[in-house]
Amino acid sequence: MSKRINKIYLSVIVPVYNEGTNITKFIYGLESSVNIKHEVLIIYDFDEDNTMPVVKRLKRKFKNIKLIKNIFESGLINACKTGFKKANGNFLVVMSGDLADEPKTINKMYELAKKGYDIVCATRYSKGGKQLGGSLVKTYLSKFAGLTTPILLGIPTSDLTNGFKMYNRKIFKKIKIESQGGWEFTMEILIKAHFLGFKITETPSTWYERTLGKSKFKLLKWLPKYIYWYFWGISQRSKLLLNR
Repeated sequence: MSKRINKIYLSVIVPVYNEGTNITKFIYGLESSVNIKHEVLIIYDFDEDNTMPVVKRLKRKFKNIKLIKNIFESGLINACKTGFKKANGNFLVVMSGDLADEPKTINKMYELAKKGYDIVCATRYSKGGKQLGGSLVKTYLSKFAGLTTPILLGIPTSDLTNGFKMYNRKIFKKIKIESQGGWEFTMEILIKAHFLGFKITETPSTWYERTLGKSKFKLLKWLPKYIYWYFWGISQRSKLLLNR
């Protein structure tokens, strides 16, 4: 994690993989919605990614955009690790570049982070939150995880699996990311942070199914990894309860 902290309050980390059809709308939506001084880190794996030429044009208008090549092995998790390392902000938020997440939610997340919360989770499933589209299987699994999270893990969020979260950069001094799959790494961070005593809260947001480009979400490949961290969290809570 870089120690370079300046007057940028927020770093928006956007891992991309061939999001050329979505990235312009994403950037314009982000820049028109977020009213906090911020930088946008577009993290990519390879120079031929069709997101690159579009972002290079956008950089002429939006000077806060940075194109950063993944410094680790290719893949979503390593792209996000690169973003965490290169970010200059006091708070870090990870967003998908496929227009799934609602950028105006960042303002609400930031206000909660300023009040002392170390992780702010965007949630589809609390009052005011919505999910528009998505497969029935994926939706059922994420709702089940969210419903049981406060009960079985003791974590105050109704949307454990949502990758749209804001982090205080200090938590990365205490947490090592072990995940090797996909978006489950945000679940790992959240669960580990909870059991280390970091403060967690949530705020409602709307999630949209992508309409352009191909989804990179690999349910069958990543599901066992989500399940692993879910039961790892339950085991940690069980140990705490037994030791009381």
